[in-house]
Amino acid sequence: MLLPITTDVLVGEAERLGGDGHRYSSRQLYYAACRAVERPAVSVTRGFVGLGALLIVLGGAMLWVKTIPLSAILAVIGVALLLAAPLNARVERNRELQRALDSRTLATSYPSFLAGPMAEALRARPEAFSALASPSPAAGAGTDSPAAARDALAPPPAPVATQLAAGPLVVCDRPETAELLAANAGRLGDGTRIVALAALMTDDDGELAPALRDRRLVAVHDADPAGCGLAAALRRAGASDIADAGLRPPASDAGLQVIEGAPARMPAGIEADLSAAELAWLRSGRRLELATLTPPEVVELVLAAHSPASDELPPSP
Repeated sequence: MLLPITTDVLVGEAERLGGDGHRYSSRQLYYAACRAVERPAVSVTRGFVGLGALLIVLGGAMLWVKTIPLSAILAVIGVALLLAAPLNARVERNRELQRALDSRTLATSYPSFLAGPMAEALRARPEAFSALASPSPAAGAGTDSPAAARDALAPPPAPVATQLAAGPLVVCDRPETAELLAANAGRLGDGTRIVALAALMTDDDGELAPALRDRRLVAVHDADPAGCGLAAALRRAGASDIADAGLRPPASDAGLQVIEGAPARMPAGIEADLSAAELAWLRSGRRLELATLTPPEVVELVLAAHSPASDELPPSP
């Protein structure tokens, strides 16, 4: 059961996502709102018990007015409802267990969310969304396509190779993910640079600048074919030291907001980074977006990939 996404729901989720000074994206707010409006299915088991008991009592009361046939009928129906209540409870319990194993249902599509509830909330309560890091929905940023979303923002105007710093270089598959991390850059450590993949390529051959090829690159991506192929794309471009901080195909879809799609083709070189089961999950057309995580969880992925312990690991193959 899904309730409507109202302005009050969005304001509440915006406060939660933006807690402790974090910035969040409109796509993160979308997934948070879809979770917030989920409600369990209505149970009728208690109704069976209550109605059954009422009919039995009513049937007994009818004996005082000499309506024995009607009294018996009411009592039989009441007993039948009481006997049916445990069976119905079991059916409802199995239904909820199956629902927990299934992927979560989204209340609406992302473009519809931007054009409808989000746009209305921004008009009514603009001050409640001051921590929103991504472009305004009014700018037409909505899309269901990961590829379109990756191209929605332009790369930084200055070449990354001319802005080298001592910290790690975080490479994102989506420009909106790069924007989210850049908005929370103060939590990633001094010298950390965040950039979308397209900004790293220096020529038409898709090669990294020489100064970047031996630098530690932290790959942050969705669990989809293009995202999981980010590390392979960086290796082809000449990178030698890659830490993967992105999402991988989950072992189970239980309770996750997984998007179902058509069977997908795998990018070159992805087989070196994923197991056979993970590849099968991706080929089925399913994907899990980084935006389903909260801002602190996304930041923690990057910090964990570049922790001192991870720096002792050998470079990616």
